[in-house]
Amino acid sequence: MERSLSVLGYPSVTHGFVDRYLDSTALEIAPSARIAMGCLLRGAIDLRPHTRLSRGCILAGDVTVGTRTNLEPNCDLVGAVELGKYCAIARETTFQQTNHETTRPSQQIRFYDEVLDSDLPPTGKGPITVGNDVWIGTKVTVLSGVTIGDGAIVGAGSVVSSDVEPYAVVAGVPAERIKWRFPRAVRKKLLELEWWNWDEETMRARRAFFERDLQTVDDVAEIADLLE
Repeated sequence: MERSLSVLGYPSVTHGFVDRYLDSTALEIAPSARIAMGCLLRGAIDLRPHTRLSRGCILAGDVTVGTRTNLEPNCDLVGAVELGKYCAIARETTFQQTNHETTRPSQQIRFYDEVLDSDLPPTGKGPITVGNDVWIGTKVTVLSGVTIGDGAIVGAGSVVSSDVEPYAVVAGVPAERIKWRFPRAVRKKLLELEWWNWDEETMRARRAFFERDLQTVDDVAEIADLLE
């Protein structure tokens, strides 16, 4: 059944059927969400309005994808993972919240299940939480317990094993901050604005705000005007 749903791209008419007959899966998918063929959804999956999953994405666990967030091809979200609004997740990115238990004689979950008729529960350091307006480059791996702040950028090929501050640009293995997107005063005002919570009518009315470069103290003053 899962293979058929994957090939079909989980059309909306199948969601109730999945909730009723697949004990391991519960889907809460907005009508405007787009799921490409070849994706696999397993667990408690919550896709908010206008999210987009490109081909080959695997969501397995307790996964939430925020409004208008895009996942490019072959992304894996495994375990407890929450992505905020308006994020851009490049191809072949992995969010790996669960890990193998390493203190027993074997580390393979399948061995315990099929050979021993036993159980080897996965471990983890906590959920993965990604803020809003985050850009994650190609082939990034985000590990258990990590929080990535609003507006951050993660460079391609990075392994993120610790928290990333809002509006930081990080890269490397392990990922480290290499610069900030904006000066401190601009970062502070953007976090106060929380523009990602505006309705889309307000966003369109403030189009000029989104089309300006934010580099100087003068730009900060213009941002402050929007708070009044």
